[in-house]
Amino acid sequence: MAAGEAELAGRIVGLAFADNPSNLATVGGDREKAIRAMEHGTRVIKLGNSSNHLLGAEREGRLVGLLNAAEWPNCQMTLGEKLKSAPVMIRTIGRNMPRAFKIMSSRAKHEPREPHWHVGPIAVHPDEQGRGVGKALLNTLLEKIDEQGAPAFLQADIDRNVALYQRFGFEIVSRETILGVDTRFMWRAAR
Repeated sequence: MAAGEAELAGRIVGLAFADNPSNLATVGGDREKAIRAMEHGTRVIKLGNSSNHLLGAEREGRLVGLLNAAEWPNCQMTLGEKLKSAPVMIRTIGRNMPRAFKIMSSRAKHEPREPHWHVGPIAVHPDEQGRGVGKALLNTLLEKIDEQGAPAFLQADIDRNVALYQRFGFEIVSRETILGVDTRFMWRAAR
């Protein structure tokens, strides 16, 4: 991914997750700060990590969607990755860092301790949402995962996303209320 594409990819994720309950809870409800946190966090944590696999969706030669996936055991951030991302996150969300770490540590407890693909984030530019871009990205990834005979895991905190993932064969295996947000952890068995 070229530098310009990385900036655009980060922006797409930021905009797509602007109203995500977990992101808003992290930054105390500040939508602009939620956008910046996802934008900067995506560029540093997801796009800067060679263990992550990225799929992009284009319309008329322009990036409109992005899906990130990581293969176990590279699903959760290492201590080094957390330290690398800390300066950017401190500049972006400042005093809300304890909330961010609360979400990360709570989610990490639900991460399966067996081989799988961790899916997410899946982000589609708001102008392109509802046109099948996210479904196409997810379907493309799941076809590759199915070729490997591997299971997949993700988390969701928006009901319509949970319903979408269920249509793709994911089942809720656990849930936790984190900072007041009902987070569902979902598993899709190997096919």
